[in-house]
Amino acid sequence: MYLRKTFKYAMAAVLVGLITLSPVTNAIVAATGESQEELAEKARQERVAKEREEFVAEATSPVNKTVAGVKSDVDGYYMAKKVQGVALKPTTPESGAFVKVMDADVKKSTAAYAVAQSAAQGLGGTVGPCINVYYGKMVGGVYTAGTDASAGAISIGIPANFRTEGAKYSVVAVYAGGASKVYDNVSTDPNVITVNVDAAQSPNVMYAVVKH
Repeated sequence: MYLRKTFKYAMAAVLVGLITLSPVTNAIVAATGESQEELAEKARQERVAKEREEFVAEATSPVNKTVAGVKSDVDGYYMAKKVQGVALKPTTPESGAFVKVMDADVKKSTAAYAVAQSAAQGLGGTVGPCINVYYGKMVGGVYTAGTDASAGAISIGIPANFRTEGAKYSVVAVYAGGASKVYDNVSTDPNVITVNVDAAQSPNVMYAVVKH
């Protein structure tokens, strides 16, 4: 009984990296036929697999790709947190279309933010939450960047801290290289902005919500 408990606790500690193996524990581990390095690698792989499962579960959660009850027609990873959901409705649905949607980071997208701010100033408005959308396809488990299925309607849930009664909203699309285009809101829901965008000029587009 004592040996079984010792083995159980020693193995648990090894797997989470809490202890280094003592000579006695080394003898116990040796009985399993796996080295310390093999056990550590197995623990690492299990941790990575768990983290990936958690990421996929969150990124594919319906709440992240649903806006005012409208669910996105495009599969993908929806990770934007600064907006109340993102839903894509392509004009021409494409088999295998896959997107990656996430919050735009001003530190990593400095140039794109500058373009959006310039466009917002031209409208007499201010830039709110921004998202990066990476368009592409998933075929046989392999993701390839592309602009298929990028034309159509994009709905973005406006966060409460950026809503102003009676305000107008637009979206500034900023493409790779600095080209941009302003799209007007066609939604009648004050909590949602919906714009009909043209085919993207690059696989990666930053969409900035502007209030004016």
